[in-house]
Amino acid sequence: MAVNVLVPLLIPLGEQLTNVTQLVGRGPVEFARSEYIVEVEENTRIPNLLQLSVRVQPQVSAVKFKITEGNERGAFRIDPSTGRLALTSTLDYEQQQQHELVVEARAGEATSETRVVVRVQDQNDHAPVFIRTLHETQITEEDDRHLPKVILTVKATDGDEGEHGRLRYSVTGDGIIPNTTIGSSFAVHPTSGAVLLLRPLDRDPPNGQAQWKIRVAAEDGEWSAFTDVLVNLKDINDNAPFFASPTLRAAISENTPKGSSVIKVEATDHDDPREGQNAQLTYSLEKNVIDESSGSPILTIHTRTGLITTALCCLDREKTPQYEIQVVATDGGGLKGTGTVVVDVEDVNDVPPRFSRPEWTLDVSENQHPDDVLATLTVVDQDVTNNFTFRVVPESGDGWDMFRVEKRRVGAPGGDLRLATPLDYEKPEHREGFRFRVEVTDAGEGSWDDRYHVDGAWVNLRLVDENDNTPIFHADHAHLTLPEDTPSGTHLTTFTAQDLDGGGRSKIKYSIAPSSDPGGIFGVTEEGEVRLVGNLDRETASAHMVVVMAADTGVPPRTATATLTIKVTDVNDNPPFLADPQEVQVVENTEAQLVATVTLSDPDNWRQGHGPPFTLSLDPHAPPLVEASVRVVHDKKGDEGRGVGLVYTVRALDREEGRLMLVPLVVGDAGRRSATVTLTLHVADLNDNPMTPAAKAVTVHTVKGQRKMVPLGRVYVQDPDDWDAAAKTYTWRHPQKGFFLDTTNGHLTMSASTPDGRYELGFLVNDLSQGQVGVEANVTVEVRSLSALDVTSATYLTLAADPYRTVRTDLQIGSSLLQRLTAASRTWIENGLGVMAWVDETSLTEEEEQGAGRSRTPPTTNVWVAAPGVYNLRHLLLYHRHKLAEALGVAVQGVGVTTCQEAPREDPHQPSLGSRGCTSGCWASTEMGQNFVVVDANVSSVVGPQVTVRRGCGCAASLPLEDPGCTPHTCLNGGRCIPLENGFRCICPYGTSGPRCKALSRSFDGGESVAVNQDSGESWSTGSWAWAPSIPACAQVHMSLEVLTASQDAILLYSGSSHTMELPRKKNDSDSSSVSGEGEMRKNTTSDEAAIREDSKEEHATVSEVRGTQGTPSEVVALELRGGRPFLLLDLGGGSVTIALNSSYSIADNTWHRIDVIWKDELVEMIVDLCSGDSVDHIPALHTGTPPTSLPPDAHICRGAARLPGGARILNTGQPLQVGGLAHPLPDHVSERWPESRSLPSFRGCLRNLRINRELVDLGGAMLARGSTPGCPEAQCLTSGLICGPHGRCRGSPGWLRCECQPGWTGDDCAKPTTPTSFLVNSYVKLALSFTPLGYTTSLALRFRTRKRRGQLVAVSSQHGQDRLALQLVEGQLCVLLQFRPDPARSLCLSQAQVTDGQWHTVAAIRQGSATLVMVDDGDGDHYNASVSLEGRQLLHVDTQDGVHVGGAPELVGVTVKIHEDYYEGCIDDLRVSGRSVPLPPAVNTSAWGQVGGFQGVEAGCDAPPSCANVTCSPPLACVDTWRAHYCGCGEGRVLSPSKATCENEDLCVWRPCLNGGSCFSQPSGAGYTCACASGFSGTHCHLPDVGKTPLKISLGALVAILVWCVFLLLLVCAFLLHQHHKRSALRKCGELKNDSGKEQPATPCIHTPNLLELQLLQPPRANGQPAWTSKNPSIADVDVLQVDATSISSCLEEPEQRSLHNSDVGKKELNGDTPKSGVCGSSSGTPNARDDLRNYAYEGEGSSPGSLSSCLESCSGSAKFLGGFREVAHMLES
Repeated sequence: MAVNVLVPLLIPLGEQLTNVTQLVGRGPVEFARSEYIVEVEENTRIPNLLQLSVRVQPQVSAVKFKITEGNERGAFRIDPSTGRLALTSTLDYEQQQQHELVVEARAGEATSETRVVVRVQDQNDHAPVFIRTLHETQITEEDDRHLPKVILTVKATDGDEGEHGRLRYSVTGDGIIPNTTIGSSFAVHPTSGAVLLLRPLDRDPPNGQAQWKIRVAAEDGEWSAFTDVLVNLKDINDNAPFFASPTLRAAISENTPKGSSVIKVEATDHDDPREGQNAQLTYSLEKNVIDESSGSPILTIHTRTGLITTALCCLDREKTPQYEIQVVATDGGGLKGTGTVVVDVEDVNDVPPRFSRPEWTLDVSENQHPDDVLATLTVVDQDVTNNFTFRVVPESGDGWDMFRVEKRRVGAPGGDLRLATPLDYEKPEHREGFRFRVEVTDAGEGSWDDRYHVDGAWVNLRLVDENDNTPIFHADHAHLTLPEDTPSGTHLTTFTAQDLDGGGRSKIKYSIAPSSDPGGIFGVTEEGEVRLVGNLDRETASAHMVVVMAADTGVPPRTATATLTIKVTDVNDNPPFLADPQEVQVVENTEAQLVATVTLSDPDNWRQGHGPPFTLSLDPHAPPLVEASVRVVHDKKGDEGRGVGLVYTVRALDREEGRLMLVPLVVGDAGRRSATVTLTLHVADLNDNPMTPAAKAVTVHTVKGQRKMVPLGRVYVQDPDDWDAAAKTYTWRHPQKGFFLDTTNGHLTMSASTPDGRYELGFLVNDLSQGQVGVEANVTVEVRSLSALDVTSATYLTLAADPYRTVRTDLQIGSSLLQRLTAASRTWIENGLGVMAWVDETSLTEEEEQGAGRSRTPPTTNVWVAAPGVYNLRHLLLYHRHKLAEALGVAVQGVGVTTCQEAPREDPHQPSLGSRGCTSGCWASTEMGQNFVVVDANVSSVVGPQVTVRRGCGCAASLPLEDPGCTPHTCLNGGRCIPLENGFRCICPYGTSGPRCKALSRSFDGGESVAVNQDSGESWSTGSWAWAPSIPACAQVHMSLEVLTASQDAILLYSGSSHTMELPRKKNDSDSSSVSGEGEMRKNTTSDEAAIREDSKEEHATVSEVRGTQGTPSEVVALELRGGRPFLLLDLGGGSVTIALNSSYSIADNTWHRIDVIWKDELVEMIVDLCSGDSVDHIPALHTGTPPTSLPPDAHICRGAARLPGGARILNTGQPLQVGGLAHPLPDHVSERWPESRSLPSFRGCLRNLRINRELVDLGGAMLARGSTPGCPEAQCLTSGLICGPHGRCRGSPGWLRCECQPGWTGDDCAKPTTPTSFLVNSYVKLALSFTPLGYTTSLALRFRTRKRRGQLVAVSSQHGQDRLALQLVEGQLCVLLQFRPDPARSLCLSQAQVTDGQWHTVAAIRQGSATLVMVDDGDGDHYNASVSLEGRQLLHVDTQDGVHVGGAPELVGVTVKIHEDYYEGCIDDLRVSGRSVPLPPAVNTSAWGQVGGFQGVEAGCDAPPSCANVTCSPPLACVDTWRAHYCGCGEGRVLSPSKATCENEDLCVWRPCLNGGSCFSQPSGAGYTCACASGFSGTHCHLPDVGKTPLKISLGALVAILVWCVFLLLLVCAFLLHQHHKRSALRKCGELKNDSGKEQPATPCIHTPNLLELQLLQPPRANGQPAWTSKNPSIADVDVLQVDATSISSCLEEPEQRSLHNSDVGKKELNGDTPKSGVCGSSSGTPNARDDLRNYAYEGEGSSPGSLSSCLESCSGSAKFLGGFREVAHMLES
């Protein structure tokens, strides 16, 4: 039988073999296939290409294989026996792509053939080749025709075929930007190789080049080739000649002959000089200077070389010192370039000098240094090459040889008169004065004989006496030996001194140097008598070296010293004291034993017999318990014979009888000086008493958001033993969720997230040592939560009690100190139920030191008091401190955190440094820690958050809000807060302003009442006052305020000590009735240290200094009006100074006046009206003609200054700043070391803009005050009947009030918006004024927006720009620059204000003399800065024709204008100069106050190119254009949905932005809201009060919404009538229910499901906390609220009693501001709260505007009532 043998057939691909297994054909020998196909890559050698297989019969002999066809080149080989086909050489695709072989298999005579097809795969084995490696072409420069165009084509070849032979071209080189054709000059077609010109080329420098070289690359995907292309440019005459410098300077001497060379000018032309006449230049002169006498030109120029020469002879520098000509260079094509040549004529000394005066008269101090200039003898000489030499003419007069004259080195020509020998007024010949002659020559030394060049003048000199002699003591040392019991008042010695100044008649003041007498026990009289005023103590100081100072009355005073040395001898005035031990411990229940060996000591002098041997015995008057328990034995030999006491117990002691025993011991010394001392004996505890059940109360104050466990203290059981805690174990009786027990020690903890409330916990306590199990212990936990802001805003109190007494419940009173503290505080705080208090952790540390005996100071407890929502808690507690102490029964030692903790000073006249050495100021702030503080007093414990007080050096800046979003206390004075993406925005009520709605003015009625001191019974008169935050403890303080009053005498500001006194109360009035000031909370960073202390009065001297000799320094600042003039008292601790501007004008004229008080570097200043001499609100008078002669004001009238004594730097009163009056009387002025006693009447009038270190103080309703209210009615335009409108503001003082348009608005009624001007690159505007601003006062105001960080906004200058006032942007900071030449410019910047954010900003700069103020937007904090230095020049006369420039500063250079400080890509609007609006082109070119003189590069409006072009944002966000910037967001009025998948409209009405009862309507598009105002109010947010009674003020959007509702109302009326018809039917059925006797039975209420929506009357929204209207008397517009309740089911039948009771409750709730939650006919669980909250109107009108429809009142009778205006609407629709 035949057997088929299958040989695998392999067809390799690469290195693999393909197995051919299919058998085809028949016969003895058959191939498996008739054809084989195999692929192979070219250039690869494969040893095994293919395995051929055949099928043979068994009887067939061996098979032989051979290639019969297709192998002519011998590239293939087959193994004859195996049939394996292989390559003998590599194949080449480019020669042959396919080979076909015929293979024969022979077995004997049998044969079989098959065909093998070998396909060659191509490889990239040929690189591209350019025929030429360099191509070159030429084109004309600047040829922009037919672009883009082909300038040549390059071609490369590639030996490969197919894909590997396809070439792509690219280009690099000159003018080509990689990877883009935008901005490139060349490109190449990627397949054709055509080189394209994309942009015209420039041949000429500086940006062009004559030849452009590019490189074209050809790539086939693997190989590349390159060729260079040179593009040569043919020149055209497109460049005008130019001079390298637009201005050339040359110099030529006067009297130079004709034809002299001046300068050679040379111009440059970038055109090709080889290309025709393009760069061939000729020179000429334009605007040549002409000689006036001959009419001929003075200069000429060579047309080819450019050499300028003189055309006339003999120039005269004194006639014309400088010539300016214009040079023109012209090329062959007629293009011109110009330059300016300035020719300076050099001087020849041909004019003689002359002194500016023929005679000088001088007053010279006798203490002039030889290098000091006594006077500058100025010289006038028109020459500039003078060699001035000066001399004093010998023998020309008395004292000629004592002086010398030296040539000035800088400044105007002249000679400086100096001393040659010292002067002395005490010499009679000097006292008579001097007269001598001086001379000057301009020809140098040795030319005195040339009298043409010599001039002379006389000098008269008077000598002025100076305080240059120090007082001289007749004897400057004394020595005394005194016993320490020398009586006070003893005369010790006398030191007398004399001063040679003033003829020896100068007055001498004697004093004791404080550093030599720190205890103040010595004194000195006016005659120099030194007396003992205190008591000597040898044990404190055995010797004294008293320094007596003698000071004269000069300024500054000169001081001499004398020394009194005192040796103090001992007197036996000190008894012995316990040396060791002072405390011992004895275990209770132990037998009698020796417990202590007591040693004694004595501070007296033992050598004098005032020491040992000591005696010691038990006090015979010791308590009986001590006598019965202790025995004392005196051992005379103990302690080396000094004597000791042996203390024994005589019986067992019981700790439960007393934890300690005080053993009185009588001790004495050898001098028989005795005293009683105490040995403290502590009884150690043993667990010898059983425990009994007990209860404990725990008060816990948690913090919202904290996660840490809260400790509660230990579970308490009654047990006399207190050292047996380790023996007890604890278990739960009833476990409570959220509370955790440590069973080993009984400590309780609580989860921080435990809700507020009261929790009752039960435990079982075991004590196995006593055999007790299951003793019950109950713990009541009351949890009250606080916010983090509540904690950091808490007020710090210091109580004179230990912390455990503070929290322990007093069984007799039934409350603890903390409970009485919170209860008392609630009586002074409106809604004070939220007052909470806890103990500070520092108190526990102090208590530990007390218990360990390390502290001997009386125990105190520091307590934190928090009252959420209360703005001025610190002031309330401080004011009521006396009553608080009465309520507690302990002293309140301090209120508030001490800002600066100063150490005691040895010398009160030396600067005081805080405990940390702060010299620049100090600050304190509170921070909340992560832990809790627990004070466990057994039966009660109090837990509170940890609060840390941080202190630091430096001046505390105003801190930003901790929460940048909206909180209940973000907006002040009733403002509404709206959150923004980057912060918040406050909607401010009328009368407030700024980002947080501060009230900036306050009125005081000055009313007087009588107050009584409850301690002394003393009565005093008090009036109106208000308390502001403390003045920061800074080394530099600037306070300013504006005053409006007619009162001649009043207190304006006060901060210092005063008697603590309660204000009088009217009968039946509570404490809070006479004092206003409950408001919001704010962060308490600086507080009042201790309570209000003693106060002072001032002295009448203009500038005086008072240094006390007794008492401690009392720091104070007081600003008064005395006779209508400001008076200042200031004491920083080193002594007081007073400044009284007695010669100034009265400011009590019922107009606004400004007062500035500054202290810095030990200098204090007071300035009135910034020395303007007029009210701050007065518009300066106009001058339309020649400006009047103006003189700077006399600084002595408006400004006072004094130097603070003692080097004091910081005001550290820690007291509130009392404004307009005093809440408490002043102390004795002598004890406070103040100059005089004086009553301080309260202020009557208005104060505004109280600013401390740039920060405006809020004078709103949250201030603690009496007789004072926010605002100033007499200075309000509404009071006078002036209506300024929504865009106007009231200005001026009573009698001349006026309306002024807000920035950005104009017109008679301020209703027309101004048109801004856009400034482009190189832009400017020049204005001419129609009025002349005053020389002393200039103001600039404007609006601007930009994102650029540099540029000038506006500048005003004098003629020729000598003096200048400018507003500039410097590196993003807004700066005002003031320059009075030749002095350097001074700048004042707002370094922290962000003004380059693309938003509109309002800026104002004010100059008063050399004082400058700059403010932006609200002008508060970082948006304000001031420099009130009034030194140097004060007048700036504005050039009304050319002195006002807006934008950049133009400079004419040749025929072009160069812009300096260019302000571009920005806008300016509403420019006002000195309060007058001036035009801004091109929209406005002239106005009543000015005309446009020229402008460049400006456009009307403030448009910007779109910023969102080609910007793509990730959905759902879209690009939002923010004026020259953009961001990805939802856009205005839209926010991301909670899922963040879509943007949705933001309903801003939920934040209640409409004030005074206004209704808010959201815009359908989400773009904001509209307010419908109540009657009597108007404005965008209903914040403006109307003058008269007006109807509802409603916007167009709201009106449209109401009309839509009216249509809905018509349908509603019809539906309502139908509903009532069905309801009456139901009522009739209910009324027919009667019993058989005819009496009406209590019927089951008829319940019906309404077939129409039920209506319910809602209470209107509140207006600033008060009901806007009631149902009986609506007071806002006739627009009420209709709420539809689809879920209520009403009961038609109610008993009359229930109905009456219900209606009564409704009335009560309405009075309390609540809304009844049930209707008249029944309650509805689904009725929402009737507040103006949009969530309550979810079903109104299927999404229409809420709150826009009147409510209806539905009763059981089925009647419906429409309220307000909708009744009229209903009647109108019905008719």
